[in-house]
Amino acid sequence: MRILLSVRNPSYVRYYDSVLRMLAARGHEIEVVSEHAGDAWPPSVLALATDCPGLHLSHAPSLRGNPWWELATRLRQARFYLRFLDPEYRGMPGLLERARERAPIPAIRIAEFPGVGRGGRALLARVLDALDQCTRTAESFHEYLRERRPDVIVLSPLVILKTTQLEQARAAIELGIRNVFAVASWDHLSSKGELTFEPQRAIVWNEVQKREMVDLHGIDPATVAVTGSQVFDDWFNRHPSSAREAFCLKVGLPADRPIVLYACSALLEGSPPESDFVLRWVRHLRHSTHPVLRDCAILIRPHFKRGDEWQAVDFSGLGEVACWPRAGDVPVDARSKTDYFDSLFHATAVVGLNTSAMIEAAIVGKPVHTVLLPEFRDSQEGTVHFHYLLNGPNAVLRASRSLEDHERQLADVLEGRDTDADRSARFVRHFVRPGAPDVSATVRFVETLETLGASPAPLPRPAPAWTRAGRPFLQPFARAAAERIRRISEERRRKKEVILAEHRKKRREERDLARQTQETP
Repeated sequence: MRILLSVRNPSYVRYYDSVLRMLAARGHEIEVVSEHAGDAWPPSVLALATDCPGLHLSHAPSLRGNPWWELATRLRQARFYLRFLDPEYRGMPGLLERARERAPIPAIRIAEFPGVGRGGRALLARVLDALDQCTRTAESFHEYLRERRPDVIVLSPLVILKTTQLEQARAAIELGIRNVFAVASWDHLSSKGELTFEPQRAIVWNEVQKREMVDLHGIDPATVAVTGSQVFDDWFNRHPSSAREAFCLKVGLPADRPIVLYACSALLEGSPPESDFVLRWVRHLRHSTHPVLRDCAILIRPHFKRGDEWQAVDFSGLGEVACWPRAGDVPVDARSKTDYFDSLFHATAVVGLNTSAMIEAAIVGKPVHTVLLPEFRDSQEGTVHFHYLLNGPNAVLRASRSLEDHERQLADVLEGRDTDADRSARFVRHFVRPGAPDVSATVRFVETLETLGASPAPLPRPAPAWTRAGRPFLQPFARAAAERIRRISEERRRKKEVILAEHRKKRREERDLARQTQETP
């Protein structure tokens, strides 16, 4: 079987590492395509291609600057904004504000005009979808897919705003090519874009995501396959690389006391620095009435996207605290995965705000704690996906709304008074690996693709003929969309030149000052 895996950028390959290795081992031919031609393939992906001779890497054609694609993107940004006005997102202003910043002003004015209710917004959404179809941007990938001749095309993450994956998916549907939407992460279906067409098959982690596909995206449940989360398969049945004493020596902590691992989060744009809270959290534990919290070892793992905020943080006078790796790290290769797993394994409990590390900690069997804070509400309760960890009979989080309550919960766990020891395992059975626990999500994912590949290809579904009639009307808007991108790119280039010029001037001044200092007797 010839499989085309389309990813938005190389970082998404890690979500499917185990799937790609199994497909290659079973003799399938795989082409991994990134749509960002300027992004170099990271060492972990190059190593994957070396290990799997049947796997090839390439880049998809770019449509950047194409007037019709830039117009389609603007229409999708308007559509994206509309979804966060729905009742499901009431009380989640962070998601709405993020979408509003990107949406075209006319769409905002119409949607927010007094008297325009949900019915009016639904009508506007249908108009936007029709105009999007009139751009006929999928035709740009017809010849590309004919040349590749895939038996199956898998697209991930697909629901990102500015991506040609939407064109690739529609082109596959129009040409009658088997097509799959693979959900990459636990937040994508609820916090990213909205599907405006139905792929032949969708692969999700669990029944929660299947419900999201149906309720939030209008997808036929019969086309949705629940396989579990293959990205987490590597954490099952894994063993630590070193004994506790060796690990503690490596990170700079004593081995004779419990370790609390604080796993940092990416957080929504505009959130306050997490390092400020963590410093306050550590100080609170050190002044606790519970000796175990005053004396425990604390290991802080910064998020790799926010590593800079940790460079100047000082934990002096706060006991045994280590920040490791100092700038964070992404677990994508053998070394980084080993370091990360060892951190989880040797911890007694894990604390965080909203991060996938909470899921990984649960897989390793650790109690997972969080503090619900007003300053981080948009990144916690202000998102849909966080509630899947927080609420319900299978919730994994031990949550509190004050540091005092959190302190008591954490002390109970560290002192051996956990009243719900099965909580993490229960969550894993429900959210990460539903079904038979001894069957990996990777196996289910691969078997789903093989079953689809063995079935007859779908009939071609060409774009409706009426979409051509709308193009003359949209042409000036397409040119305006392309001109907007040209202006934005030019402004960014000018800003970079100014920053570079200021940097060079500063360097010259520093060299001149150093020379004058040396010449002064």
